[in-house]
Amino acid sequence: MSSTRLTRRSVLALAGAGLTGGCVRQLESTVARDERTPLSLSLKTVPADTDAMATRLARYLATRLQTVGIAATVVPMSREELLRDVLSNHDFDIYVSRLLLRRDPDFLRPLLHSRYGPGRGWQNPFGYGDLSLDSLLERQRTETGSVRAATLGEIQRRVAEAQPFTPVAAPRPAQATRPERANWPDGVGIHSLTGYLGARTVPTAATASPTESTAVPSATPTPTERPTSATTTDGPTPANELRMTLDDSRPTENLNPLSTPFRSDGTLLDLVYDSLGRPIYDRMRPWLAASWEWSDGDATALSLRLRDDLVWHDGEPITASDVAFTFRFISDTALGSLDQSVPSPRYRGRASLVDSVDAASDREATIRFGDVSRSVAARALTIPVLPEHVWEPFARPTSASWLDGGNVTEALVRNNLSPVGSGPLRVTGTTARESISMEPFADHFLAADDALDGWLSRFDGGLSFDSLRFDVVPSDGAAVELLAADAADATANSLSADAREAAAKEPGISVRSSRPEWCYHIGYNHRRPPFMNPRFRRAVARLVDREFLVESLFGSEARPASSPLETTQYVPDDDAWRETVSELDFVGDAGTGALDAERARSVFEDAGYTYSTDGTLLIQE
Repeated sequence: MSSTRLTRRSVLALAGAGLTGGCVRQLESTVARDERTPLSLSLKTVPADTDAMATRLARYLATRLQTVGIAATVVPMSREELLRDVLSNHDFDIYVSRLLLRRDPDFLRPLLHSRYGPGRGWQNPFGYGDLSLDSLLERQRTETGSVRAATLGEIQRRVAEAQPFTPVAAPRPAQATRPERANWPDGVGIHSLTGYLGARTVPTAATASPTESTAVPSATPTPTERPTSATTTDGPTPANELRMTLDDSRPTENLNPLSTPFRSDGTLLDLVYDSLGRPIYDRMRPWLAASWEWSDGDATALSLRLRDDLVWHDGEPITASDVAFTFRFISDTALGSLDQSVPSPRYRGRASLVDSVDAASDREATIRFGDVSRSVAARALTIPVLPEHVWEPFARPTSASWLDGGNVTEALVRNNLSPVGSGPLRVTGTTARESISMEPFADHFLAADDALDGWLSRFDGGLSFDSLRFDVVPSDGAAVELLAADAADATANSLSADAREAAAKEPGISVRSSRPEWCYHIGYNHRRPPFMNPRFRRAVARLVDREFLVESLFGSEARPASSPLETTQYVPDDDAWRETVSELDFVGDAGTGALDAERARSVFEDAGYTYSTDGTLLIQE
């Protein structure tokens, strides 16, 4: 039995054959509905061997979208490709990735303010625009205490209602260590600046090599293999080397602190580049600055004095001119050579807090801020200070094949594999996609015997290791194998639930968790339909069963996240917030992952979308 597809032309022909007007309109409605285009979406994320949780979350969402009649496809790609598409070229429908959480909520301003939509980096990669939210984001940076908390509560309600992106879960990072080889102080993350400063190694006569029975995958260099490269330092492995595993190869290919696609969690750059201040033990403390003092005038101003005898890794002195240059350069890496400024995508939000920096002498500078509170202004003090004599020559304009349009400078695209910083560690060698080696910087202020007074005294004795080596591993399972073979001392990478369980079963290995540092989230491209429609985004958000995902993906080592401030004290605790969140409840049996497909389809219909006769969600041509 054959079937004939109705078209508008055939409907008109039937009308000419004597059908009534009502019948014609009914047929036209059916044809118009079926001639709409089926909605097809791609979900970009990283491969499972890069981040199994992100991949599984993307697959989970794709399956739910398919259930409600949307043709959804998961597109795995490397971290670099994903970040280029999302942060630089804005070429995506939906993406699934991690969002690094900052301690001060002002990170939401560059993340969601419409001013940053056209730019690159984590400055509003969604292209979201809401003038009323812009006003709230501007207002919170001038407020303090309960007044700011109330504004932040309203911001979170607006964000939850509009769903510019959907937070899912904030996992507790878990790392594995071999305590007989190295130990870390309590209360700090292993892979952090304070973690490495506080780490204490147990020197051995030689570094053990894995046996054949515990050999790691061929993609991972063992400690007895020393791949050569232009920047690799040959020689025997130091007896007092701290050996870490790393599941992110980007730092082995790019150590540019201004680069967006090659941005990692930032810890390695924190070891290489110092900033004026550091948030240590939950307080902003002077770091390169020996001291500072706030003063009130027409604008908030901070007068600071640098520590004595500071030098860069190349031996050149660090001066207040370098500080002034850094803020000017972050704001415009072209240094005025182009008609339009070319800010650094990575630090643009923090640099925008600063109005001017004046160097009164080699050691003294005054930073003037706009109309912001001191706690928000202090965020700018965490920008890494850059040596002017190294970076100024790279202010020249250039092009990059992987960037679509816009001005670019050499400063934003150079790989910087021989970085000149001032941090406690300096890079001694890299092998692309395999390893990176560092050693303590002997001229760092922490290395001076008479410098560690007050709160710095906890770092007395400086770094306890002679070298620090990161070996890139293809998976967290391979990292556990290295530890079990005594071929590594700890994992810099966080372990998945399965790898954490495997590590806990290995003798001599200890697993420890720290507070959440990022949240997994679903990002939408508001520059494309149907994501310009908040009702559609809310409908997608209701396909997410957070409780089920936390249990099934993270083994309960995470907390459900309905807000990007989930890990802070600023999440509202009132009926208005609970009502807002309840309106986004999972459409199904919460905690089981079982979706009520019929109800879910009705949510999309309530959002203004229609279905074909075979249950496919349609969009108007």
